[in-house]
Amino acid sequence: MFHGQFDHAIDEKGRVSIPARFRDVLQREGHDRMYITNFIFEREKLLELYPPAEWERMVAKFAERRTGDRAAQLFETFYIGGAHEVQVDRQGRILIPPKLREFAGLSREVTFSARHNRFQLWDRTALERIWKSAQEQLADPEFLAKIDF
Repeated sequence: MFHGQFDHAIDEKGRVSIPARFRDVLQREGHDRMYITNFIFEREKLLELYPPAEWERMVAKFAERRTGDRAAQLFETFYIGGAHEVQVDRQGRILIPPKLREFAGLSREVTFSARHNRFQLWDRTALERIWKSAQEQLADPEFLAKIDF
């Protein structure tokens, strides 16, 4: 569904333009809103954004899980409980809630990064650290052998 990485800037009101390629997918599917939530990857804080249909599928997966699973409850509280529904305006921008901007440590310079059925929003310097780590690991043939394509 989504692919690529795109650098953008957050304005003084906390708005950011969704990359045109991502907007095209959203518009083609008739989405004028997104779900945005907090996430942590490799100890780096970021935001994940879902189109409504994908968000509903992901939430349904949680509903099917055992309610007594403490790890699932903790993740659900953090991930689903931290989510906000945001409108995509006519200029293709979203307003990132202040609490989420603060959580992810978003400065003015951010990067959108595709993740199949959703995309992520990173502070640019945080994603650069992840890219550097990925490059180092991908240079190791043993690491690549563990990936089953």
